[in-house]
Amino acid sequence: MRDPNLVLQMYLVGQRAWPAVALELETFAAYCKSVMAGEEGLPFEARDLYLCCACAQGQPAALRSFESECLSVAKAAIRRIDNSDDFARDTLQELWSKLLVGDDARVRSYSGRGPLQAWVRVAATRVALDRQRTHKRGMERQVELSEKLAADDLGIEATLLKARFGSAFQVALEASLSTLSKQERNVLRMHVVGQCSIDEIGRAYGVHRATAARWIDRSRAKIYEGVRQALCVEHNLTASEFDSLATLVGAELSLRLSAGPSSTSLPGGAA
Repeated sequence: MRDPNLVLQMYLVGQRAWPAVALELETFAAYCKSVMAGEEGLPFEARDLYLCCACAQGQPAALRSFESECLSVAKAAIRRIDNSDDFARDTLQELWSKLLVGDDARVRSYSGRGPLQAWVRVAATRVALDRQRTHKRGMERQVELSEKLAADDLGIEATLLKARFGSAFQVALEASLSTLSKQERNVLRMHVVGQCSIDEIGRAYGVHRATAARWIDRSRAKIYEGVRQALCVEHNLTASEFDSLATLVGAELSLRLSAGPSSTSLPGGAA
């Protein structure tokens, strides 16, 4: 970011948006230079950049404004993963700590490529998923879903096929997931488990929503094809038999993405 006029314009937008937050132009310019290096000509969220820069300086007024601006979206994202009060409270505390506290606070890396609320929602989803996995809070959900998968509404054929090929199915699904890149797995987790929309994923990665949609479709297709090849070719399942089992892929995929290893980071530093 080398255009001083653009930096000044963004600075003035931020001042108008947050009149109670005092920030020197030189400090804001240095922040922009740090987080937006090499991103000439892209649209930036000026008001959000101003607020995050002030938060990075530890300004109490900015921190209060950040919480007021993002609290509801953070709570909603966390409760989609686990709706218990204890989990929501502890996860929210951990989220604020990661985003706002210390020299490595993630807010220092917010680049303004998308709205701050979308960035916080992605971060909250990741922290919640990590906590769920660490504390094994997904066990009750897995049991509940497993019971649903065994229910009569799956049909007798699908139930029998699951009993017969269940082990091979799980191995094939794990193998297919392992072929995904970290980004592909991360995007799927955001969409399937975190319920992030393609617009939010696109903003988080700085791409058009159509690109985010293609990523999701391509990853799903890769997984389905990997499972189909393994079962139909290696275990001689017929096409119609696989079609009966295919309804399980989506549900089991959600479990695997919830409980499996996570990738190391999210765009914008919201790991």
